[in-house]
Amino acid sequence: MPSVPGAAHKDASGCSGKRDRTAFVGRGEFDERTFMSDYRFLEDVQLAEDIAKRSKPPAPKLDMPQFLQTLVYQARRRGIQLHILPPGMEKRRTNSTRYDGRQQTLYWHIDWRFPAADVGASSLKVHENRVVADLLRSHLALQPGAAARHHAVREYNEAGLEALTVVMRKERTPANAAEYFEIDITRPLRQQLAGKVVVEYPTLLVLLPHEKERYCIVAPPADEGSGGQGREAGAVAREGEEGTLVARAAAAAAAAAAIEGEEATLVAGAAAAREGMEETSAAGAGDAAALAAASGKEVTLAV
Repeated sequence: MPSVPGAAHKDASGCSGKRDRTAFVGRGEFDERTFMSDYRFLEDVQLAEDIAKRSKPPAPKLDMPQFLQTLVYQARRRGIQLHILPPGMEKRRTNSTRYDGRQQTLYWHIDWRFPAADVGASSLKVHENRVVADLLRSHLALQPGAAARHHAVREYNEAGLEALTVVMRKERTPANAAEYFEIDITRPLRQQLAGKVVVEYPTLLVLLPHEKERYCIVAPPADEGSGGQGREAGAVAREGEEGTLVARAAAAAAAAAAIEGEEATLVAGAAAAREGMEETSAAGAGDAAALAAASGKEVTLAV
């Protein structure tokens, strides 16, 4: 079957059959047809732009709700770098950590992992000043409805609380080279989280004595070694210095008031002395006038 001339032309030249609407047209060749072609071309461009805007997915909102901003701010005040995940993430969905503005206290959500038993647990609404050992003891004890978990962690109970090691993974480390911070369970949670990065909420691993060798436990940086205890001690020291300065200022003010009182007394004394001298001078002048008058009388009688 012979090919159509138009099709042969398209195959030979690669022509699409449509005029190049962006080609240059000289002023002498510009007519009404060219004008309408350009006008429709601009309309097509505007239509394509409108379709692209409607098809574009909405940009995610970067601003966090106010309560999350407050939570991050209060954690930062305590030396904790709290990172909030985007909505939809599992840890974002399960995190129940909150800040109580009336009590000015953080209540943490904590996840516990017992690797040897392959079980986990959660502590909800944990006061930031709770001692870590008390939290761990509550999970190792037999609780109503948790007999299976208590049986699973029997090896931890047999080892004893003093023989267990609690660690927290160091964030921003490769998965194949994970590092961990050791948690001092005899201290409050707030002190042990200070100086560390927390993603949503802390996850603590409880290790048996023979498991400790499998984990790379690193010492906290020098500025984190004392944790919140050092920061609180510094705050107490600063408060003591401020109290000393206030006491010194009060003593200086009292001394200034005493000096002002002495000056006022001296001024009052000087004023009284001046008034006394003026009264004495007036009395002396009156006596002199009386003597002069008496002398005048005597002269008159003698004459």
